[in-house]
Amino acid sequence: MNLDPDRYREMSKREILRELIEHVATSEEDHEDKEHRSGSSTDLNLYLLDNKGFEIGLLDDHINHITQSERVRGHAKKFVKKHTFSEELLGDDTAIVSVTVPKKSRTDDSVWITQGEYIWVLTTVRQKWRKKTIENLIKYLPQVERLYLSSGHLDDVTDEDVIQDSYISGFTAKYHAPYAERQATLRFHGGREEDLEKAERYFDAKPTRIEFDQTNSPTAAIQGSSSNDGRLSLQSVVQGSQDKAVDTLLSVSEEYQELDKASFEVEHASTHRSTESGFSVDGFTAIELTDPDRDAEVDKSLLEELKENVLNSNQYRFGERERDTLRVYDTHHDEIFDLAVEGPDVIVYPRETATTMSLRDIVQKIFEYDSTYSQEKVENPVASP
Repeated sequence: MNLDPDRYREMSKREILRELIEHVATSEEDHEDKEHRSGSSTDLNLYLLDNKGFEIGLLDDHINHITQSERVRGHAKKFVKKHTFSEELLGDDTAIVSVTVPKKSRTDDSVWITQGEYIWVLTTVRQKWRKKTIENLIKYLPQVERLYLSSGHLDDVTDEDVIQDSYISGFTAKYHAPYAERQATLRFHGGREEDLEKAERYFDAKPTRIEFDQTNSPTAAIQGSSSNDGRLSLQSVVQGSQDKAVDTLLSVSEEYQELDKASFEVEHASTHRSTESGFSVDGFTAIELTDPDRDAEVDKSLLEELKENVLNSNQYRFGERERDTLRVYDTHHDEIFDLAVEGPDVIVYPRETATTMSLRDIVQKIFEYDSTYSQEKVENPVASP
C-alpha cells in the first residue's frame, strides 16, 4: 500500500475514507463472484484505538520512548530495533505512518487520524504483513490500545439500526473453557442471524467476528465485518456505493466507541477520604463477569486458575487483599484494580488509578481464558461513612 501524501494532504477525513474505499471498489459482477471475504484478498481495515497520550506528528518521540524507557517490555524494544518508522503529516490530526522491514525491503503504510478521544488507523495491507508491522506498532505503543467488545455488544454493532439495509451473512464464534472437554470454533460464510443464535444455543459459542452484507437499491453492494478486538473491515464495495460505505464506517465506528466506553469507562471511581471517625469511600464501579458455564460448588479453584493462567505474565503483580480478592498492579499501564471471585463469577473493581486501559486488558484476558462469561458494568456515585 503506497500512499501519496500530496494526494491526501488537502482532503477532509470523509474524503480520505472514500479514497481508501476505492481500494476495495469493484464491479457488480466481480462482487458476486468473489470467493473469499478476507485473508488473501485486499481489504480495507480500520482499527479503533483508545488514545491516552498519542499525538499526531510526534511518532519519533513515541518510538524513542520505547527504546529508552526501562519500563517498556523487551518485545517492544525488539520490534522497534528491527524496523524503521516514518510519519508524513497530512494535517494537524492526520498522518501517513510507514513501517519498514529492512531485511525484506518492504514498507507498509497506514493512515492515522485523531477522532476525538480515539485514533483511527486505516490500511489495505494484507493480513500476512499488517499483523507483523502495523498491528505490532499499535500493540507496542503504550499510549494507544485497541477497543474491545464482549460478544453481546459485538452483535449490537451489526444491528440494522447501526448498519441500514443490512443483514448478517457470516460469523466466527468460539467456545473455550478450561474445565470443559469440548472446545469449538465455528466459521460460517453465508450464515444468517438464526445460525448465530443456534451456535450460541447448541454450542455456547459466542461471536468474535460478524460479517454483514449491505444492500444498495436493491442488490447486496457492500461486504464488511466487525471483530471484537477493535477492527472493522470492508472486503468489497460495488461501484456507486462508495458514499454509503463511508456512512457505514462512520456509524459502526461511532457505535463501537460508545459501547466500549459504556463497558469500561470509570465515571465513578472509588476514592478514599479521611474523616474524624475513620474514612469514607466515595464512588463505586464494578465490571461483573457472570453466568459462566461452570459449577460453583464443584469448581472452587477459580482464584488459583486466574493467578496461574490470566495473571501469570510480567504485566501483573498481585497479592491477596482479603479472602477471594486480589489487589492487582498492571505494570504496562501503571494502574491498580481488585479482582474478586464470588462463586463462579469474577468481579473487577477499579481503584483510584485505574482507567479503561487496564480494565479492558484484564477483561479481554479473562474472556480469552474462558469465553462463557457475560459482561456488565455497574456503577453508582455513593458515599458511605
